[in-house]
Amino acid sequence: MLPEGNERMTNQTALDKARAALEAVEAELAALQATKSEAARDRASFDEWRAKSAAATAEHERLIALIETLKQEAAADDALEAEAALRRRYAVKVTANAKLATRIKSDVAKANAIMLGLVRDVWESAAEDVEINAALPDDLEPLVPADFIARGRPGLERQELKRTRVWLWVNSRGGGLIGDQDVVTDHGDGRGRIGQGPYTVICTHALFDQAEYHPAESAERPEALWQMRLPRPDGPGFAFDGTRCNYPSDALAEIALRARAQEPRKRPTEVELRPVPSVAVNEEAA
Repeated sequence: MLPEGNERMTNQTALDKARAALEAVEAELAALQATKSEAARDRASFDEWRAKSAAATAEHERLIALIETLKQEAAADDALEAEAALRRRYAVKVTANAKLATRIKSDVAKANAIMLGLVRDVWESAAEDVEINAALPDDLEPLVPADFIARGRPGLERQELKRTRVWLWVNSRGGGLIGDQDVVTDHGDGRGRIGQGPYTVICTHALFDQAEYHPAESAERPEALWQMRLPRPDGPGFAFDGTRCNYPSDALAEIALRARAQEPRKRPTEVELRPVPSVAVNEEAA
């Protein structure tokens, strides 16, 4: 049984005391070993030394066995304490899970009510955008959908930041730009060289316009809100599954379908027949 309170502390204290006593006995044995030669000069002194040595050796053996026993008991106590701690944690978690489950039902239901309303509004807005854009006069720009305004990223044109002129080394034969300008040895007068012998590349200076700029970026359209998935708050499946919708008009049909699917329904009842081999047909008829 797991010791508690002072009993647990007593077991630990006993182990600490046994270890301290073992150190003292080992020191005593070392001291006796140092005096063995001197004690051997006299029979009575040697008998006394031998008695002390035997007693210290026996105590040393006892303490080693005691420490091993106490260590095993401490390990068993630790295992029991770990199990007890796990059981306490388990009991707390059972309560916490039940509380969180209640919150999941409540919060997901609230979130779904908000998001489904938003899906309807986004769909209605997108449908009206399409209708208006189809009839626009030439002097009006097409409407940008609200979903794109909120979550999209418009395209950006190239934006030049700085322009300078620089002298760079090029291959004097083909005019190609030298990739690593630092490897060219400058020989003056706009001439340079890379390498030696048959692999020599003759270079010349050429003037370049160097422009620093932000590159153009394409517009990024967000995934439509009506293509999201909303989990059911009280069961498996989805309260709304927009991945089934290929067009905005599908969203309202999906909302209606999911609403009907979540209506309370009775569990089906089925009948199963199994023969009973231990009962004879004549006995049943009787």
